[in-house]
Amino acid sequence: MIRFRPAIAACLLGASALAAAQADFAVQWPLTLEEPSASAYRITLTPEIYAQLWSPSLRDVIVVDGDGRPVPAAFVDASMAPATPTRRELPWFPLPADTGRRDGDIAAISEIAADGSLRRVQMRASGGDAAGAFLVDASAIEGPVDALALRWDDAQPPFEQAYRIEMSDDLRQWRSVHDEARVLDLRRDAQRLIERRIALPTPIHARYLRLTPLRAAAAPLRLQAVEAELAPVQAPVAWHWQVPAPQPAGERGAIVYRSDGRFPVERIEIALAGNGTGRWTLERRDADDAPWRVVAADHVVYQAGSGPDLRRSPPLALPAPVRDRQWRLTPTTAAPGAPPALRLGYRPETLVFVAEGRAPYALQAGSARAARTDAPVAPLLDALRAQHGPGWRPANAAPGAMAPLAGAAALQAPVPTRDWKTWTLWGVLLLGVLVVGGFALSLLRGRKDV
Repeated sequence: MIRFRPAIAACLLGASALAAAQADFAVQWPLTLEEPSASAYRITLTPEIYAQLWSPSLRDVIVVDGDGRPVPAAFVDASMAPATPTRRELPWFPLPADTGRRDGDIAAISEIAADGSLRRVQMRASGGDAAGAFLVDASAIEGPVDALALRWDDAQPPFEQAYRIEMSDDLRQWRSVHDEARVLDLRRDAQRLIERRIALPTPIHARYLRLTPLRAAAAPLRLQAVEAELAPVQAPVAWHWQVPAPQPAGERGAIVYRSDGRFPVERIEIALAGNGTGRWTLERRDADDAPWRVVAADHVVYQAGSGPDLRRSPPLALPAPVRDRQWRLTPTTAAPGAPPALRLGYRPETLVFVAEGRAPYALQAGSARAARTDAPVAPLLDALRAQHGPGWRPANAAPGAMAPLAGAAALQAPVPTRDWKTWTLWGVLLLGVLVVGGFALSLLRGRKDV
C-alpha cells in the first residue's frame, strides 16, 4: 500500500486543483465538436453565454480540456477567413497577333447577340499570321474584375510572354488596362515555374477584354480557358437583436431598460408603439452607482404606416461596441402612450481555442475572480490557413446544456487578504531601527556622564 501513496496524493492534488478552478466560474457548457480530429475550433457566443458573463472585457470565459485545464483561446474575427474571390470562366476567341496594332475595330469581324455576348469572331489573318492575341467576352459579368487567370495545354512548350490588356464596351474604342502583364511557364529538369494569374492594377467593369502579345513568340500560346477573378462581395451583416423590458417611467418620463448580458451592442433601434414622432435622449451606464453617459441627444424618432408600408427612423450606429447593461430613454417633450421598444443590435462574437489536452472540452463563464489570458492563436490560424487554403476555417464547437459550477458565489469579488509576510518584515525593520536608536541614545548619555 505504501508504494501507491504518491499516486494517490497526486490524484488528490489534481482533484483539489480542478475543484478550485471550477469554484472560480459560475457555469459551464459541454462542447460538441464538429470534427473530433481538428486542430482548432470556434465557438459562437449565444445569448445564454452573454447572460452569464461578468467582465466587460469578456475575460471571464475560458475553455478547459477533459482534465479541467485551460487551453489556449482568444476572441477573433467572426468570419475567421478572408473573403474568397469568385472565379468565372469566360468565353474567348483567337485573334491575329497584330490585331492591336493593325485594326482596333473588331466589331466588323464579330457576331454579337442582343445581350451583348459574342457568338463568333472571324479570323482574318493573312499569310503566316498566327493567332497570338485573344478576345475575352466579359459581358455576362456583373461585378468588377480583379484579375484574369489563363489556363493552357500541358503540352505547351516553355515560354514567357507579356501582354497588353485593353477593354471596350463596343469592340471599336479600346482603353488600356495593363501595359505589360506577364505570364510564364518555365522548366528546368524536374523543376517548373508557372504564373497564370494576371492581377489588374484596378478592378474593371467592361464587356470585352483584349490581350495582345508585346513580342512575337516562337510558338503560339495553346490557350484552353480564361477565368475572371471577381472582387469579393461583402456579405450582409446578420444582426442579432436583444429587446430588454422597460422599467416604469421615472422622473421626466425617463424609461430605463436593463440588458440581459454583455452583448457587444453596435446598433440601436427605437420603435414607437404606433404612428408618431418625437425627440428622445438616449443614455447608458453599466451599474446603478455609475453616471449616465449620453449616446444621442435630442434624437428624432418617427414611425408611420404598417406592414410593407411601415416607415421607421433608421437605427443608431455606434462607433464601437458597447457592453453596458443599462439604457435610458428620456423624452424631450411629453410622450403619451406605451413606452417605445428599445432594440439592441449586435453581432455574436467568436472564441477560438486550440485542441490542446484531451477531450471532452467545456466552456466556463462568469467569474469575478479568474481572468483568461489571451493566447497567440492568430499565428497558428494563419499557418493552418496557409496549409489548407484560403477558405479554411476552424471547425465548429457547439455549446450543450448549461450546468452550474460555483453559481453566484463566483461573481463575488474575493475579499482582500492581509499580507502578513510584508507586515512582519516591516515590523522587524522598525524594531531594528528602534534598537539602533536605543543604542545611539545610550552612547550619547554615557558621553555626557563622563
